[in-house]
Amino acid sequence: MGREKNQFVDALTTLASMTIIDYENMVQPISIEVRNYLAHYCFIEGEVDRNPWYYDIKQFIQHHKYPLGASNTYMKTLQRLAMEYYLDVEVLYKRSSDGTLLRCLDGIKAKKVLKEAREEICATYASGHMTASGYL
Repeated sequence: MGREKNQFVDALTTLASMTIIDYENMVQPISIEVRNYLAHYCFIEGEVDRNPWYYDIKQFIQHHKYPLGASNTYMKTLQRLAMEYYLDVEVLYKRSSDGTLLRCLDGIKAKKVLKEAREEICATYASGHMTASGYL
């Protein structure tokens, strides 16, 4: 196992080195939960009213209209958020800090892309060694 596989052990070692232990008190063990699914799936939120998470932002950029019943706070937040996005015809992109445009996906498309990316990454392994593969 290479050094890059020791991230979890390195984090625990760092925590242990920063801890001052009072030997008169019992030290409580750390509980670690193992998940049976990939962590990035946790961040894909469900669709609200059958609209993607970015629906209000896209509608504001396209039509300069606020959702019905929106509060003043929500309208100001929507204005601020809209400055970070770019609309190209029907495709919405978020501007990253380095200027890269990140395509906004709904939950279904995001799961499909993550599955395809995972399959592509796993396909690059042959006999335990990673082969050269080009990614954008």
